[in-house]
Amino acid sequence: TEKPIYVDIRPWGSMSTIIGHTFLTHKRRPTKCVAGMLLCAILSDTLNLLGPTTTDWDRLMVAVLADIAEVDDIQLLASRQFKAKSRELATLSAVGLVNGDQKSFSYEVNGGFVGDIGFAVVETTDDVVIMDRIMELIPEMVACKKEKKISMLFLAIVNIVKLRSCLLLCGPSEKSLATDCFHGELSHNSFVMDLGKRVSRKQDFIPVISKVLQSGWKRPNDIPRGLSATMELKELGKLEVDPNDPYGNVTRKTVDPPKQTDVVFITTG
Repeated sequence: TEKPIYVDIRPWGSMSTIIGHTFLTHKRRPTKCVAGMLLCAILSDTLNLLGPTTTDWDRLMVAVLADIAEVDDIQLLASRQFKAKSRELATLSAVGLVNGDQKSFSYEVNGGFVGDIGFAVVETTDDVVIMDRIMELIPEMVACKKEKKISMLFLAIVNIVKLRSCLLLCGPSEKSLATDCFHGELSHNSFVMDLGKRVSRKQDFIPVISKVLQSGWKRPNDIPRGLSATMELKELGKLEVDPNDPYGNVTRKTVDPPKQTDVVFITTG
């Protein structure tokens, strides 16, 4: 840039809390609509102020913005917002679920792991609906790994009502690292791990993964090859816009669907 840029980073639960605070410190009152948007964003980011990254600043700003937006029942607003979000998620393709809220983290540990790890999150009030689509999600995770040329990819499905999560593991490397990180119970032929009360990528997931990698974790030499090693990207299909979907959902179309023996493990357990 031609001039130094201004960056405002604070250890609060939501970026919208910072924006709301900035309005007030500049003695500017946000409009009712803007206050409502900021309020909904904070409730989403902090899981209705119940998430582990929630701070007193978030709670204070929710109270202030609710007053400006004339919201009498914050709990009702959060409940309706989360239900609406979950309904939308249920209509997304596997491509949308895997890529919608995915972040990549690069590691270069001296004498240890070198590569990029993708971590996607799906937050929903009805995790069963998402879990019922494991047979779609696992192959899509493998395809995403290949397209983005990342070393590993995780997908956490977070129940934002019960504040519990499970982790989808699309290959042996993911299973090995997740076992060393979280020690959760495995199910669905070891492609799903129970994460218990962990719900935050920022606080519960990535810091633990980083710590284990920095301690010298390496991919064991004796683990079996997974789908990403045994299948070519063209076998997993190519991305296309669904012509029959009114919202233009992106799906992965396969010319020759994977053999049943390649995916049958997902439905057992």
